[in-house]
Amino acid sequence: MIPTWISVVGVVMTVLSPLLALGGVALGAYLTRKSDRELDTWRHREETMRMVRWSVEQILNDDDTGTDAGVVTLRSLMRSELLQPEDYELVAALTAAVAIDRVGETTYAELADADIEVVEEEGARRWLRRRP
Repeated sequence: MIPTWISVVGVVMTVLSPLLALGGVALGAYLTRKSDRELDTWRHREETMRMVRWSVEQILNDDDTGTDAGVVTLRSLMRSELLQPEDYELVAALTAAVAIDRVGETTYAELADADIEVVEEEGARRWLRRRP
């Protein structure tokens, strides 16, 4: 005859083993999804910085068409979902430093949207911010 405690352990293991397997699968799925989100954020950031580099190179060239293309690209990037919120300040400061100083505030304002304003503080220091 089988002791009672062995029967109880057998029943508990029969019930717990599928639950433990389900927990392992759920944990694996969660970790995979988290990794995918981090990789997606990294890819967006890489593409953003590649576009920023290209735009700055275009603006700093002496070609007027390239300068306009660079400014338009930076403006579009600042409005796109591709730009991460934590990168916005960097791109805004770079845009203000390179684009506005290169093409002038009037030309830049023609390309700007209504949500962005140029802010000046202490002389020539400029940056951009979103209007409330």
